[in-house]
Amino acid sequence: MAHEMSGEELRRYREDRGMNQQELVVWLNERLGRRYDRAKISRWETGAERIPQTVGAALKASTSPVGIPAASSARNAPLVLCAANQKGGVGKTTTCVNVAWLLSRQGQRVLLVDCDPQANATVHLGVDPHEREVVKETLTHALRSTRPLREFVTPVCDGAFDLLPSSISLAAADRELLRQPNGTLILRAKIAQLSGHYDFIILDCPPHLGELTVSVLNAADQLLIPTQTEMLSLMGIPQLFETIAGVRELVNPRLRILGILPTMFSPRRLQDEQILTELQAMAESENLRLFAPVRRAVDYTKSVLAGRPGLAMNPNSAGADSYQEIAEALLALARAEVGHGG
Repeated sequence: MAHEMSGEELRRYREDRGMNQQELVVWLNERLGRRYDRAKISRWETGAERIPQTVGAALKASTSPVGIPAASSARNAPLVLCAANQKGGVGKTTTCVNVAWLLSRQGQRVLLVDCDPQANATVHLGVDPHEREVVKETLTHALRSTRPLREFVTPVCDGAFDLLPSSISLAAADRELLRQPNGTLILRAKIAQLSGHYDFIILDCPPHLGELTVSVLNAADQLLIPTQTEMLSLMGIPQLFETIAGVRELVNPRLRILGILPTMFSPRRLQDEQILTELQAMAESENLRLFAPVRRAVDYTKSVLAGRPGLAMNPNSAGADSYQEIAEALLALARAEVGHGG
């Protein structure tokens, strides 16, 4: 008698391939000509219902079911990092731009995707959002188009790394994604096209937990949480944890939190020291890494005007060690992925 697949085996099979329950439903229905739904998958995985032998046999016979792959589920896929916090002005863009620069200096092929309608990363790197919008080469058009994602990128910093620019038109994407079936998986599917082209992809999030941010979380492997050392930034982190838990359970089981990065830190201010202590306690309770705080520095403000990463202008800027620590953590993760065969 054939061995029946258990709910735990099914869940592990699905997660190992970077699939969510809905993607598995689509694959099974196409393969077997059935009309299963996500609730059925949930009942199988929890053991509430037995898994039909035809389902188990189909899964075991196929080594690579076709779904919408996670960003790093394919061979030679890049490691995808996103920086998110529902509060703006916490240093997300500065972090993304400088980490991208540091990784490129290590010989890595890097793409920075500006997922913020405010286009802060685009402007920071000396690219005019309006000009890119006129020629329809921004993330908005990349999400709507059937053209390969690589056709929308542009080299920055004298070719050190690539940028997929943003513009204000991206603000309409939140509403559009809500209207489309599986709209928050479009970015993930687009990024999956880039396997073999980049070693790292960095996604700069908008400063709120809308559909765009959920799309980014669906596509990412690692999440970095930059947070200013002040109370309002700290208060948004628990809500972000809840969103991450939902994304991991239903859509992207590969998503992990790289750590928390305190930013705009002033050791002379009592409030900053108090918030840093609270961040340390939060990181310990959640078993998360707390990166060294980035101190306030005028270098990063000047770098925006110059259209360059701050560390490209002054490698010894305040916070250089913190950003280097993040880059090294990402490189270590990438090496570990290769060591485990992806």
